Amino acid sequence: MTVPPGPHSAESSDPPAVGRRALGRRGFVVTALAGGTVVGAAAAATQRPGGRGDVATPVDAPTGVTVLAGPGIDVSGTRDSTAALQATVDAAAEGAQLWLPGGLYLVDGITLRRGQVLTGPSGRSYTGRSESGARLRARSVDSAGPVLTVGELGVVTDIAVEGEGRAQPAVRPAGIGVVLERVTMAEASVGFDAAYVSGSILTECQIHQNGTGIKDIVDSIVQSTVINANEGDGISLASGANDNTFLGNKVEWNDGYGVQAFQAEHNVLIGGVIDRNGKAGVRLVECSHSTVVGAVLRRNGRLAEDTPDDDCHLFHAGCTGLVVTGLSTNSGRDDGGTSGYDSPAVALRADGGTDVTITGNDLTGSTSGTAIATAAPGVRGTHLLNAGPGLQAATGIQLRVGVADLAVAGGSTEPAVFAVDAGDVDGPGRVYRLLLSYRSGGTGTRGAAEALVLVGRGDAGAEATLGATDDRIGVEFGPTGPMRVTADVTADGRVLTVSVTNTGAAALRIRLELL
Repeated sequence: MTVPPGPHSAESSDPPAVGRRALGRRGFVVTALAGGTVVGAAAAATQRPGGRGDVATPVDAPTGVTVLAGPGIDVSGTRDSTAALQATVDAAAEGAQLWLPGGLYLVDGITLRRGQVLTGPSGRSYTGRSESGARLRARSVDSAGPVLTVGELGVVTDIAVEGEGRAQPAVRPAGIGVVLERVTMAEASVGFDAAYVSGSILTECQIHQNGTGIKDIVDSIVQSTVINANEGDGISLASGANDNTFLGNKVEWNDGYGVQAFQAEHNVLIGGVIDRNGKAGVRLVECSHSTVVGAVLRRNGRLAEDTPDDDCHLFHAGCTGLVVTGLSTNSGRDDGGTSGYDSPAVALRADGGTDVTITGNDLTGSTSGTAIATAAPGVRGTHLLNAGPGLQAATGIQLRVGVADLAVAGGSTEPAVFAVDAGDVDGPGRVYRLLLSYRSGGTGTRGAAEALVLVGRGDAGAEATLGATDDRIGVEFGPTGPMRVTADVTADGRVLTVSVTNTGAAALRIRLELL
């Protein structure tokens, strides 16, 4: 979905279908743990409509599980269930499969043992809190620590884990190898707060309306997950949050950055849609050996009208070994196209760096017409084959922008048009090198000349300044020659027109190359 945060939504509370990886296969004995006694059963407790406290009605549950139900476990969300739930979890063995019946459970934090698998009826929502399914919620804003801590090699599926007043993390791993599937994390300080614990895998999760969506994961994978409407960043990686793969995620409508990384390395962002974030869709500062590949970036910079560095799809500064390729960009307003700031101003902002490669991207998605705004050029940078006006350069050497062949008869003028980039309003502009080669139709002689063209953008629009045209071979363009050259640029700084006037009688064939 691509709508701004809206009213609460809820989805089905049906238990997992047969064949899901965590639970639900037939042929096992259902067990419930009640007062430390294992009891055979064919159903699990869940909240009865209109019920209160521990009053529940049996419903079908997966087989072979430990059901988290019994005295002191309140499914109605009115009393503290922490002690009873934690005692039931602790009494189950490491690696046990746990079933949380549908209902709302207020807790001050629950910790799973090593390898335990926790699931329940789906508490999934796109925005707001689900009104059905199994839901763990922080008891109050004073509840300290994460709502749910998952033990080493633990698995959590389908349930919702919610903070209260965004005062505590929703989920935190306690060891390597934690897996979350289809888990909703909402209204917490951080949805998934990895705290630099490595090896987590998040798949098909919903992470919304937290202070930050995902924070400081290491050696982890986040895939097919929706990270939306968070108050701060969707994904935040501080120094040391390294070696992560983000694959095919929807990162949208966060008020901060879609993805922000500072001094992080070896991170891979592949595919997905990064849309309508308040600041830049992706911000990378002093990161190294990372890639952004094959993603769609739309309408980012929603709240950054007066902050140029955030008014873009991607910002990078001081990075090393960064590769950006295969991106498609688009600008626009809020859904419907009539409200909200039309963003971003530029597609990509670059500030220095070493061995930064930006190739094969559609960078037309900006409102100013600037594809790449460069505060500092960096070292050994490569910008090639990008759609949208901008410099094409490799290892610091500017390449050819365009070529035009003209036949200029005596007494006539012919134009050549090139796509260019005038740069920022406050910048020095872009310098292009114009090469002219010719052959005289009268004498058959050939020659060559060159000139510099400076294209800059001011408050009143863009302008082009043509330097002296110097003959290098021959005399056709010198002070005494018949050929005259002028340059003009459109007000948006995107189209440069170079015109050649032949004041002589003999026709000339002329090739113009803009570098």
